[in-house]
Amino acid sequence: MKRSSILFNLLGAVGLVGLLFGCGSGGGGGASTGTASGSAAASGTVTGFGSVFVNGKKFETNDVEVRHDGITERCTISQATRCGLEEGMTVKVSGDFSGSSHRATTIVQEDTLEGPITNVDVPNSQFSVLGQTVLVDDTTRFDSGVNLTNLVAGNIVEVSGFVKADGIIVASFVERKAGIGCGADGCEIKGVVKNHNHATTSFQIGGLTVIYDIDGTIPDTIVGDMPVPTNNNNWNGIFVEVKGTSLSGTTLTATKVEPENDGVGNIGMDEYEVEGFVTQAGSASGNIIDFTIGTTQVRTTANTEFRGGTVDEIVVGAKMSAEGRFDGTTLIAKHVKFHESVKLEGNAAVNGNSLTLAGLPGVIITVNSQTELKDGGNPITLNDLNGNHVRVRGRVSGTSSVIATRIELQSLGNNNDDVNIQGPVQSVSGQVLTILGVDVDTTGIDNTNFEGLNDQVIGRAAFFNVVKADTLVKVKGRLNVDGVTVTWREAELED
Repeated sequence: MKRSSILFNLLGAVGLVGLLFGCGSGGGGGASTGTASGSAAASGTVTGFGSVFVNGKKFETNDVEVRHDGITERCTISQATRCGLEEGMTVKVSGDFSGSSHRATTIVQEDTLEGPITNVDVPNSQFSVLGQTVLVDDTTRFDSGVNLTNLVAGNIVEVSGFVKADGIIVASFVERKAGIGCGADGCEIKGVVKNHNHATTSFQIGGLTVIYDIDGTIPDTIVGDMPVPTNNNNWNGIFVEVKGTSLSGTTLTATKVEPENDGVGNIGMDEYEVEGFVTQAGSASGNIIDFTIGTTQVRTTANTEFRGGTVDEIVVGAKMSAEGRFDGTTLIAKHVKFHESVKLEGNAAVNGNSLTLAGLPGVIITVNSQTELKDGGNPITLNDLNGNHVRVRGRVSGTSSVIATRIELQSLGNNNDDVNIQGPVQSVSGQVLTILGVDVDTTGIDNTNFEGLNDQVIGRAAFFNVVKADTLVKVKGRLNVDGVTVTWREAELED
């Protein structure tokens, strides 16, 4: 068992796509060299139909084997015939490719969590199942007739999504099922083992305690491919799938415990892509650095291409993706890409290779050689932005500084008085949020203009109950006639 492959799927808000070229003309094991054909695999969410799209990649699906809800069938997926699949469901696809065309041979639908709801928190766009907090945002899909407001404690739900942190799951699809307790299908959960104690035959996943039994007396818990528990905690850190039918509070007696594999075995992958947040980062030597995205180990080389940033910007908390060859333990990156969490809008004043925006005093926006400058789809220069209204996407680079990844010209002149700021909150003092060094006074914002993650009105009290340091927040306002101060009008949580 290779733990790194077990940990790939469904972790750290990570989107993962793997392409392997095992029996095609490209062989395997080496770096990707533009192979014309081979075998392919993908793990992620269904994003469309007409064939099937997974993570935006199209797979042709003529006479494909589909496994869902314990059913295996062969069918051809189309817009009209979806073979039990829905947009937002998490799936594993295996098949092959030729050039830019991909064909699926097997699609396996897999949920992350199934069990009874214990609490629904509509203002904060979340609910609780099996000791886990399930977050809902504007990308979450619900089964027909289901939404967050009509879910109640006791409802059994099946959730597809990604494990973001200990006991936190970001839902991509939610389906309500009949029954009470664990229902007819039983309870199911995927997550990382912590507090394993073989003396008490127990461990935890988030806020759930799992009890297992392997004493040889029937009925024993089926333990598939797990390490022999020779000491009290040697299962800690393993990403597992647990099933059970007996639930008491937040304690589940397991009928089955097994490592959750990413579905492509332990073969080295010629091409893999992983996206998420940096959780560990070493020290760089030239362009070479070891770091971790979610739970995936990544290593850059002297030939790695950096998109939107430089090696010294790989720090804990940065959102980025890496693509390259997976050698069985580490992703050897062909390229890494930095993703932005900052969005700004306002009237620009250019100074050298940087600019500022009216109403956002002290925020320095730096432009480098990788910054995209656009007017519609047309490239422009930095000087073309001066005195005009712009939108900026970028990354935090200091207390009040941003590295721009893209700047778009919105309108000529300074007649547009919209001012927007999105970024991680640095501090909260009363009803003043500090973002990128800007003190945003929200006291003038109407109670109906405080929104949650799904654009639902949650009000001032619920908003400030959630917001703390590092919470991602977007605030919209209007520049006052003095050209310096801003009247803030809307505040919303972002993810």
